[in-house]
Amino acid sequence: MPDDTPAAPALIAFIAGLLFASNALALFVVATLSWRFQRRAAIAVAFFALGALRGAATLPLPLPPADRFVTVEARIEGDWTVREHVRFLRCTRFRANGVDVSAPVTVYARFEPPPIERQQFIEAEGMLRLLDGTRYSLSVKSPRLISYRGQVSTFAPSTWNRMARQRIRPFAVTHPDEIAMIEALVLGRGERLSDDARQNFRRGGTYHLLVFSGLQIALAAAVIAFALRWLGAPRASDWSLLIFAAIAPLFIGPTASVSRSSVGIALYALSRILKRPTSFENLWCVAALGRLILVPADLTNPAFQLTYAGAGALIFLGKPMAGRARWLGYAIAAELVITPLTLFHFHQYALGGSLTTVVLTPVIFVMLVAGAAFCVTTWTPLLVLIGALNALCARLNDLSSPGSGFFAAPPPDALAAGLLAALLAMALLRGRLRAIAIALALTVPTFAAIGRDLALRSTAQPHATFLDVGQGDSILLRSGAHNVLIDGGGRSGDVRFGETVLLPLLVDRGVRSVDLVILSHAHPDHCGGLPAVIEQLHVGQVWLNPRRFRGECAQTMLAAIRGRGTPVRLIRDEGHATIGEFQLDALTVTRAIRRAPENNSSIVVRARAGGRSLLLTGDIEREAEAELAGRVQASDILKVAHHGSRSSSTPPFLEAANPRIAVISCGATNWFGHPHGSVLRALRSRNVRVWRTDRNGTIDVDLGPAILCRPQFDTPR
Repeated sequence: MPDDTPAAPALIAFIAGLLFASNALALFVVATLSWRFQRRAAIAVAFFALGALRGAATLPLPLPPADRFVTVEARIEGDWTVREHVRFLRCTRFRANGVDVSAPVTVYARFEPPPIERQQFIEAEGMLRLLDGTRYSLSVKSPRLISYRGQVSTFAPSTWNRMARQRIRPFAVTHPDEIAMIEALVLGRGERLSDDARQNFRRGGTYHLLVFSGLQIALAAAVIAFALRWLGAPRASDWSLLIFAAIAPLFIGPTASVSRSSVGIALYALSRILKRPTSFENLWCVAALGRLILVPADLTNPAFQLTYAGAGALIFLGKPMAGRARWLGYAIAAELVITPLTLFHFHQYALGGSLTTVVLTPVIFVMLVAGAAFCVTTWTPLLVLIGALNALCARLNDLSSPGSGFFAAPPPDALAAGLLAALLAMALLRGRLRAIAIALALTVPTFAAIGRDLALRSTAQPHATFLDVGQGDSILLRSGAHNVLIDGGGRSGDVRFGETVLLPLLVDRGVRSVDLVILSHAHPDHCGGLPAVIEQLHVGQVWLNPRRFRGECAQTMLAAIRGRGTPVRLIRDEGHATIGEFQLDALTVTRAIRRAPENNSSIVVRARAGGRSLLLTGDIEREAEAELAGRVQASDILKVAHHGSRSSSTPPFLEAANPRIAVISCGATNWFGHPHGSVLRALRSRNVRVWRTDRNGTIDVDLGPAILCRPQFDTPR
C-alpha cells in the first residue's frame, strides 16, 4: 500500500456514496472508462459506487410490531447490568415469537435474575416495546419468565472471558469497585461499574479509558511486537499481531470499539507481512473505509466519529504541528477535533480531557497489568494496589472536572461545513498548511455553538415550552433571561435521564440557569430529570409539596438539593412568585386523598404573562379536580392532567378552566393508552385545539397578543 494511495479521496467518495445511494451501476461503468485516463479519479468513483451499493443493500427492514407480550430468544453477549433497582441485559439481535429481528433489544428486570454462567442463549417472556424506531426493550415481571439454554464451547475465546469473570467474582463482595474496574479494563465488561465511577470519568473527559478498545489492544499488541522483535523474530511479530487482531474480538465480543481497533492493527500487520509499509495517514483512511464497508451505519455513529476524529487529530494535526511541547500539541489537536462532536451528540464538553488522558494513561496501564495478573493469580494485595490507583484516577478527574459541563450543540449545517472543509484539506493539502487548514475548519462548529448559545439566552417575549420527554411532564417558562422549570420528566430505572435527555433539551435552548424549579409530585416521570438540573445548572429555588413526598426519586432530588445548598420552599396550600413577566400562583388540595394520593397531591400552577394564562395541572385526578375547580380560573392554555388519563379532565374542571388550547404530554406508544379517547372527545366537544408531545414533539407557545404554537414536528411520528 504505497504512500501515494488516494485514501482520503476514496474515503470522501465512499461517504458520499452512502449518503446518495443511487445509480451504482452507472458509476461502476464510469469508473471503468476513466481508469485508462485518470486512475485516482477512477478509484474515487469506484468507491462512490461501492458505497451506493452497500448503502442500498443495508437499508433498514420493517420491524415487527411492539407493545405486545412475546417470547424473546437472544444470544448472550454480556452480563446483567445493575442500575439501582433495575437490572438489564443488552443483546444485538433477537427472535420474537420465532421471527428473526435484526435490531438490538434490552431485557429489563426489577428482580435478581438467574446468574449467567456458561449459557449461550436467553429466553424471556414479557412486554416488547419499540423505543425509537431502531431498538427494542423487553420488560420481564418474574424470574420464572427467564431461562437459559445451550452451552458455549470450552475452546471459544469468549468462554475464557466468562471463566475469568467467574474466577474473580467472589471477591466482589469485599472489593466491589476493584473487581468492577478489573472486569472493565481487562475483560471488557463494564456492567458492574458504579454510576459514581462512570460519572467521575465523564466529568474528567476520560471515560474512553474505561472502555476495552484501542488502549488495551494497542498496549497488548505493542507488548507482543516488542517482545518478539527483541527476540529477533520480526516476521513472527507481524503474524502475531495479525492473529491477535483476529482473537481480540472473539475474546471480548464483537463490540464496535474492539472491532475498530482490531481492524487498524490487522491492516498494519498485513502491510508489513506483504512488505508494503504505509503511512499512518493512509492507515487511518483505509481503516475507517474498511469499517464503513463492513458496517455502513457507523457513518452516523457517535463512537465511530469520535474514534476516528481523535486518531485523525493526532495524525493530521498533532504530528505536523508538534514541536518541543509535543504532548501539549497532541492534546490541543484532540480537543479541537473532539469538542464540536461531543457538543453535537451529547451537548457536553470536557476541556482539558485530553491532557488528563495523557496523565491517566500510565496509571490505567498499571491497573490493566495488575488486573490481568489478578485474573491469573487472585493475589489480594493486587486489589489494594488497584483500589489506590482507582482513587488516584478519581482525584485527577475531579481536578479537571471544572472544565466540563453542558452546552448548546452547533447547528448541523455548521458542523457539516466544518467537517467537509477538514476532509477536503486532508485530501488536497499537505504538511503544516494542511494542519492549519483543518484547525481553522474545525473552529467553525465550535464558534457557531457559542454564537447560538449567546443568541438563545434571552427571549424577546414570554413563552412556554412543553418539552418532549416521553411519558412524563416537563414545562419550561421563559421571560427574557428568566427561566422557570415545572417538572423534569424521567423514566423508572434510568438514573441518567436528566443528563441524556433533559439537560440537552435545556442547554440547546440557551438555558444556563433556572430561577425556579417546581416539582408537581415525586413520581419518576416528573422528578427523574430534576436532580441533574440542580447539580449541573444554577437553580435559584425549588418548590415542593411535602405531602406524599417520598420514594427513591424524592431522595435523589433531596440529595442534589443538599449538595448544592439550593433553597427549598414547601407549598402546603398556596404559593405566589413573580419571575420576569410571569405571575405564578401555586395551588394544592388541603386534605389527604386516599385514592392515588401522590397524583392528587400535585402542585397545580397558574402562570400569567403577556396577557395570557396557563393552567399546569401535574397529575391531579378527579378527586383533586373536584376540590380545585372552585379555586382555578379560566385559562387560555391547559396542560391536561395526568397525560390525558380518563381518571382526570372531569367536566366540572374543564368548565372552570375553559381553555382554548390543550397540551397533552405523553410518550409515543406508551403502555397506559394515554391520552384516553374519552378525554380527547371531551376536549373536542368544547372546540379546544389539542397538541400532543407524542405526535408533535416539543411544543413552543409564544404568549402575547396572539398565541402561536410551534410544534417540533410538522407530521405525526
